[in-house]
Amino acid sequence: MTTRERILEVAAGKIGGYGKGSPEVQAIWREVLDANMTNAQIVQFAAQRAWCGGFVLNCLREAGATNAQWKIGQGFVLNLLGHNAATKTPQPADIGIRQGTPPHLVYHHFLVEKYNGPNDWDSIDGNSPHCARHHHTALDPTIVFYSIERLLP
Repeated sequence: MTTRERILEVAAGKIGGYGKGSPEVQAIWREVLDANMTNAQIVQFAAQRAWCGGFVLNCLREAGATNAQWKIGQGFVLNLLGHNAATKTPQPADIGIRQGTPPHLVYHHFLVEKYNGPNDWDSIDGNSPHCARHHHTALDPTIVFYSIERLLP
């Protein structure tokens, strides 16, 4: 099994009824946040924050692709992959980010499950409001895809 396949297997295994603040979401944040955070801080963080980015990073970590941690206020994608990792042809397990306003704010993270082109692609998303698969028939212009190639053996 390739690392990309393992990442998607981990993500698919999380599909279901997770919700903001749930024990499952707390466990995701506990895995990816700074180990010095107290349990009370993690519980509060999980109850207040969107968890899509934590979900993606957790899947990468569980699949053995990285040991990176979430940096509050910075996220992880650009620190881990860099700006030059942006791609117009995402592969399975690449990361998609829907940017907010202003553009430097991240609105949503997800994993690409399958990409047949801008009008036919699938993703696995956390925080939507639970973990689920989504089929897309158009490409939102605010989405940027990032290749995880540099994380692969």
